[in-house]
Amino acid sequence: MTIAHLNGFYPPDFVPTDRERYPIGALPPGMDTTSRRVSIADARMLQTQERVSEAEFLRRHGFVLLQHATAVRDWDEDIASVYLSEVEQIIRNRLLPEFTVEVHQLPNILRRGRDTATPFYADGVHSDGGVDHDDYAHNIAAFATPQAAQWWRQQYERDAVAGFIWLDFWRPTNMAGPLEHMPLALCDAATVERDDIVRTGITGIAPTGRETHHLSLRFNPGQRWYYYPRMTNDELLVFKLAEFWKAPRGLGNCFHSAFADPETPAKAEHRQSCEHRVGALILRT
Repeated sequence: MTIAHLNGFYPPDFVPTDRERYPIGALPPGMDTTSRRVSIADARMLQTQERVSEAEFLRRHGFVLLQHATAVRDWDEDIASVYLSEVEQIIRNRLLPEFTVEVHQLPNILRRGRDTATPFYADGVHSDGGVDHDDYAHNIAAFATPQAAQWWRQQYERDAVAGFIWLDFWRPTNMAGPLEHMPLALCDAATVERDDIVRTGITGIAPTGRETHHLSLRFNPGQRWYYYPRMTNDELLVFKLAEFWKAPRGLGNCFHSAFADPETPAKAEHRQSCEHRVGALILRT
């Protein structure tokens, strides 16, 4: 357990509009201007105590840690030739083994932190996904093309498809030792009240200049936060960016944020990490 400050909450009494709109980098109207002091529990301990499969733990909480020694040696060159097949096998065999799935992934990763083109960390509470397939298709059009969004919507609307899960594969890279600097805090999806979700529209993220749809969160003391201390290069954190089904279920988005752990040593190696986002269409059996 550590106690740290998380940024980016809306206050508990905030009354959202249909969608809060603002440009990236601006303080959204109504958002807390100061951080919230939050207890962040040890997810390693939780995962050990529950003694369930990786798939079941992901289903319960919206995140899970996997032991995975990748064959990737160069995070700029080995994604298409090595990492994509590793990730697909993890989805089919370890994360969603009870489902028949169609895996959608591109040879793109976001590298972040030390010695990368994105040296900063996303230290505000958020969910990259939206609440439904319309939000997801909207973002495809914003980041790619309207034609790509139409193609995905056609795939999702097939009678054979029951739902969709969008997963983030997040891991430290090229670290000399365990990660201590700017770890990732994760909110247990089962503790998020639907009324505390704030829909947002942000401009300045997508290269097309179009608004993209994401989610923020009103602070609620009932939300339970976790992190995996001292992650290594051979560990892989998977969490849900979005989840939606044609037969309604609870929202599975895992809200998350990088945070400054007060227990981080002053001379800790600065974090380098990567994330790879992958969609899985769930087929009816």
